Amino acid sequence: MMKAFSKGLLLATAIGSFPAMAAAQDAAANASSDANGFGDIVVTSQRTEQRLQDVPISVTAITADEIQTRQVNTPTDVARLVPNLKLDGVTGGSAGLKAYIRGGGGTDGGYVMSEAEVALYINDVYNARMQGALMDFAEIERIEVLRGPQGVLYGRNASAGAINIITKQPSDEFTGNVQVGYGTWNERRVKGYISVPLSEDGKWAASFNGIVRARDGGRQYNATLDKKVGKEDFKGGQFDLAYKGDVVKARLNLFYLDLNSDGQWSVNTTTNDEGKIVPLSGSYRTVLSPVASDTRVKQKGGSLHLSADYPGGTLTSITGYSEMDDFWIQDFSGGVYPSMIGSTGTTPLALFVRSSDSQQWQFSQEVNAAGSLADGLVDYVVGFYYFHENGDQIVDTTTFFVPSRTNFHAKTDAWAGYGQLTFNVTDQLALIAGGRYTLEDKALNADIGGDLAVSRDHYKKFTPKLGVNFKPSNDVLLYGSYSVGFKSGGYNGLASTAAQLAAAFKPQSTDAFEAGIKADLGSTVRVALSGFVNKIKNRQESINLGDGGFLIENYNMTIKGLEAEIAWKPVYGLQIWGNGALNKGKYRTSGGSLAGNAPPFLPDYQATVGFDYNFDLGSGKVKFGADANFRDKFFSTADNAAIGAVTSTQIVNAYVGYDVGPWQFQVAGKNLLNQINWQTGFGFSVVNPRFMTDPRTVLATARYSF
Repeated sequence: MMKAFSKGLLLATAIGSFPAMAAAQDAAANASSDANGFGDIVVTSQRTEQRLQDVPISVTAITADEIQTRQVNTPTDVARLVPNLKLDGVTGGSAGLKAYIRGGGGTDGGYVMSEAEVALYINDVYNARMQGALMDFAEIERIEVLRGPQGVLYGRNASAGAINIITKQPSDEFTGNVQVGYGTWNERRVKGYISVPLSEDGKWAASFNGIVRARDGGRQYNATLDKKVGKEDFKGGQFDLAYKGDVVKARLNLFYLDLNSDGQWSVNTTTNDEGKIVPLSGSYRTVLSPVASDTRVKQKGGSLHLSADYPGGTLTSITGYSEMDDFWIQDFSGGVYPSMIGSTGTTPLALFVRSSDSQQWQFSQEVNAAGSLADGLVDYVVGFYYFHENGDQIVDTTTFFVPSRTNFHAKTDAWAGYGQLTFNVTDQLALIAGGRYTLEDKALNADIGGDLAVSRDHYKKFTPKLGVNFKPSNDVLLYGSYSVGFKSGGYNGLASTAAQLAAAFKPQSTDAFEAGIKADLGSTVRVALSGFVNKIKNRQESINLGDGGFLIENYNMTIKGLEAEIAWKPVYGLQIWGNGALNKGKYRTSGGSLAGNAPPFLPDYQATVGFDYNFDLGSGKVKFGADANFRDKFFSTADNAAIGAVTSTQIVNAYVGYDVGPWQFQVAGKNLLNQINWQTGFGFSVVNPRFMTDPRTVLATARYSF
């Protein structure tokens, strides 16, 4: 571990500027800075408002200014801005999200039983389903990414970390903006936000934001159907009503999302004479399937936040509800030539077609109290959490022309009580002690081809946390912690038989050790360094059975790493930034099919370096910037199969813009070198698909604020 730490420090020194992403200049993100320094960013990652540099965990805050400037339009765009974060689409449909933090995540996000190790929150409300998570953002205030187990204050399925997306609240002044954009594949977008005070004293306010976006096919070409594919149509809206009283505050949030696309397209591969895996079509941008893909997702819901101040603290209630309809169909074989299975003809065949039709709804209620006791000697957060989810899904699969059907009905009820105390021993030294007790009941009623799979399971776990904080000065924080993460057992939606489906896999837990430092070196350099060791027991891993099905086995493993974020403002208008991570992981279990394998989605290194620069020109301001992301090769599947091995990548992004008065003009490009790559792959027989990542894209936008 010390060797890894030494390498990490050398890497940080060589690059010279890994960022604290929270170094934004957006006043709406609570920043207050001098002419060329970093301001304070206020976050709520510990369920209470804190200055980012005072939060004793590895958290990255991405502000509204960065979201706008760097074209963060979907969750996958966030990954390059956060060390050790990997975000991709799932392999079932084009709307799902697969999230990994520090090597912990989940691969089968397209099923109503699927649960990742990374918890996704929207305005502090846990979103259990990842199917709709790749949709365009609303008006975002900031994104907080918490790395490492969040077993006390977030709890459910946050054993690797959590992502909290906070949308913009209504303002007590009349304000708004409208944005239009045009980009690659004839992409058209119109996005707007308006906020209106409803009372003279500004205590009541309402806001609405929405987006309409469409693009033509062109991401890939289907040579069999002779058409460009990748077409999408999306629309979504959000309404907020807020009351900001002296003692009581309330916020009602309602949203609706609708995505219609021609789905995801697999690229089948073969091994050439040199032993290299190559696309059967000759290019990852050309597909051969004779079956049209499709993805349709609708999601609606809302949340109600209520808070009331009392002497020494605040009582908060968070109520959330959502429901979703999700349909997708695709040919995972990507098209196979008949000669490959000893058949005649020249038209490619679809040998592994799967469709899914699911409905899900969830309800959650959380109540917590946060404040201080004994004149600030003790800071506390205590709370209670309840979660309920129902999901139904019909999956039809045709494998080598043999059809089968699986019906799922899954239900979850979860309860948790939690508390965290911070003992402020001195002005410089603080001790942290906390814990969460979780109860979960899960039920499955399913059948595979008429064979019943029924199971009832109960899980319980106490997850403690201990920590120490030391602040030698107001600008430096040193911290260390021990915490435990937990993810309950569950059911394998990719099972081949009813027996496999009914046999719940074991719960997993993570013992996490972390130490770090956050520092502002003067007003122009901001640093955050952390090192961690995660010891995982009964890690839930998917094993390819070679017939289109997967088995989930439990393994013990250890993951170690070092992360760095540093930002530097050497001269007025210039910020140099970046982030990086070094990792090492291995399975500790001596038996089983994965013994000796590398953990999936854990590259040995990843780093991003970039800059932002602006200067006055005429009556406006020119701005431009770029970043380059470097990621080492890694395996995307636990079996370390060659089909799932992802090569190293070097992705370059850039933007240039001009702000004048209320107008903002910008042209931004992603993957400017047009690197064609894939994010995962699996295989059996002649079915060996890979799933392509985006090629080069360009988007021009014009924004008017009022």
